[in-house]
Amino acid sequence: MIYKREEAASRILKACEVLVRKELIARTWGNVSARLSKDSFLITPSGRAYETLTEEDLVEVRIKNQEWEGDIKPSSEKGMHAGIYQLRPDCDFIIHTHQVNASAISVLGEHIDLTSFSSRSICKENEREILGPVVPCAFYGMSSTKRLAKNVVRALKEYPEAQSALMRYHGAVCLGEDDADALQVAETLETICGRLYEKLTGEKLHTRVGSGTNYQIQKGAGGYRIHTWTPYIMEMSLRGKTVMPYLDDMAQIGGTSFRCIPQDPTPEQVKAARKGRNAIFVRGDGAICFAERPEEAKAVAIVLEKNCQAANLALKKAIPPVDSISARLERAVYLKKYAKLKDKGDGAC
Repeated sequence: MIYKREEAASRILKACEVLVRKELIARTWGNVSARLSKDSFLITPSGRAYETLTEEDLVEVRIKNQEWEGDIKPSSEKGMHAGIYQLRPDCDFIIHTHQVNASAISVLGEHIDLTSFSSRSICKENEREILGPVVPCAFYGMSSTKRLAKNVVRALKEYPEAQSALMRYHGAVCLGEDDADALQVAETLETICGRLYEKLTGEKLHTRVGSGTNYQIQKGAGGYRIHTWTPYIMEMSLRGKTVMPYLDDMAQIGGTSFRCIPQDPTPEQVKAARKGRNAIFVRGDGAICFAERPEEAKAVAIVLEKNCQAANLALKKAIPPVDSISARLERAVYLKKYAKLKDKGDGAC
């Protein structure tokens, strides 16, 4: 369904509300778009929280060259959306998420064959009809790059019946004829990936607990710190070892490695461990996340918990983390971009 701008904007904003409510998207991570014509689409902007978006914030982008007009920048993943719209004329709505279970499964770098005998335990027939016979996994590419966009398009081209694709170490992209279809794909993919995660780890997924019971926030001279005890963070802290980024948004917002220090650490131990990082683990006592503002510290804690869920699977399956060069580049680009946004008074993206 090709939309007029007003209807496209309304559907995008409603989709964003659903994604936030169902915890398939958080803060400024991910993006949503709708086709306006064979030549253009409307997409969410770069670095804006979904809870505050208005129709005026959405940006029309030309498919052929990804150009736009106006002062508001479109999502940095616009190239991926453009490539998918070119490839799939049946697709008029796209949702890119960093949803938790799909992101964790993405570290495997493997396609999910929903037609195989072994998949029957994780996928029902109606779910297979929603997702298609295979959920391909695109090769890793750094965030917002042409390489990532090309890898996603290549994966979807190889499996033309697929309605979604994993993006290794990154997240997922979900397609639909309209917003309802794309949202259904995103929810179904998360359910399937949750079942697959349990099958591969031999563990039940941890139930998320209320934020009031799993963290404490404090203000200090250098900003804010959150001490958090969410389930997968606790598992990693009990290992007592350095944790690496298994998801690229963790490398961006947190750092290229996360040391584990003893319980009841001295201020000197904390200072040394957090150098160049926004999170550290405390042996058997969760993790401490740092940022200049409380909402940013919470964002670090959210992504760290997701990274620890991915790490739990990766360590069991001997899957390597994001390679060190890519992790350093992701971190450097994020810090540079964040500094510019901070100067403008905007939030991190």
